[in-house]
Amino acid sequence: MQSDVMKALAKELATRINRVVDIPLISEENEQAFFEMVILMILDLIFSRMSKESL
Repeated sequence: MQSDVMKALAKELATRINRVVDIPLISEENEQAFFEMVILMILDLIFSRMSKESL
């Protein structure tokens, strides 16, 4: 389960990326959802590896 902090961070990062990057033929809402999903996956990978290393 993803924390609210990770979701908020992903939303903020995705918004910043979405301002700079334009994917042709995709609506802004879908771009935002795509970037949020990718960033959440990346954050999940980072934090899971960090927790494994701390054990």
